[in-house]
Amino acid sequence: MKIFKYRILNHILFWIFIFTFYTVPYLLSYGFVFEAFINIIYIPIDIIGVYIVIEYLLPRFVFKKRNFGIFILGTALIIALNIAVSQFIKLNIQPMLGFWIARRPISAEMFSALLNNFMIIGSATAFKLFRYSYNIQLTQSELERKTVQSELGILRSQVNPHFLFNVLNNIDALIFEDKEKASNAIFLLSKIMRYMLQESTHEKVKLDKEISYIQDYLELAKLSFADPDFLHYEQDGMPNSQQVPPLLFIPIIENAVKHCNKQSQSPGIKINFFISKDFIELHTSNFIKRNDFKLPDSGTGTGLKNVEKRLKLLYTDNYTFDINKDIDKFEVHIKVPV
Repeated sequence: MKIFKYRILNHILFWIFIFTFYTVPYLLSYGFVFEAFINIIYIPIDIIGVYIVIEYLLPRFVFKKRNFGIFILGTALIIALNIAVSQFIKLNIQPMLGFWIARRPISAEMFSALLNNFMIIGSATAFKLFRYSYNIQLTQSELERKTVQSELGILRSQVNPHFLFNVLNNIDALIFEDKEKASNAIFLLSKIMRYMLQESTHEKVKLDKEISYIQDYLELAKLSFADPDFLHYEQDGMPNSQQVPPLLFIPIIENAVKHCNKQSQSPGIKINFFISKDFIELHTSNFIKRNDFKLPDSGTGTGLKNVEKRLKLLYTDNYTFDINKDIDKFEVHIKVPV
């Protein structure tokens, strides 16, 4: 809250409120000059008592969790001294200054004095505790934010080597099979690397750039398949100004390419994007070797596991991430807001 940034102003406003609260109700009975002057005499005593409590007792015996009993005892002592000094001023100083005093039974006098002290010191203590609690929550939120950013950075760094490892393997195989394809693969890889170096370090990137990066990867992946129709890509909707976390979808697509059964009929891999102004969906499906029940990347801790970790860090529960597997097919569905 911005109000907590102006500490001195907050304190001034608090004492103006206290002075007004004890002055205005008595204007018709005693007059402003009389009541204002009397309250000016007592305000310094209240100020001393309040700041001993909130600046000394609270930080040392409550915030540091040392001894709450000492805080209660110290506060009670401050209130007792405050009442004693106030009674001395009322019975001795006020008459000397020419102000008459209204005498009341001692029980009524003590009750009024206790009520006033509890109200003033209690209000100041409550504000101090609230401000302390707010600062703790602010600090914890900042630490959580930095932790999330750190974890996301680690997860992104795990995606990049995994991706490069697979691409370089493909290029290595193409060098001996088809030099022209290998050259085209190197060109596509240079575009992908440029994107990874320039864009992937940002928290968010434009969706059209991310889609272009994915399409470059798919073109590179197609070079390793004999049938160009083995990998089918479809997109419904066009990206506009939407933004998404970088490299969020590529591990899912990469897993579909890496773990597909190349002996299956075309299309062996299907990649479908659905883009709207509010969300983006990705569906992937690929044939796998029958009875191969090992989850892709279950042993490495990367790929799909990284995607799920990132989704939890970025969107909490506001996302969809489903994995379905049968005897010879593996499907992934992801839906995130944009």
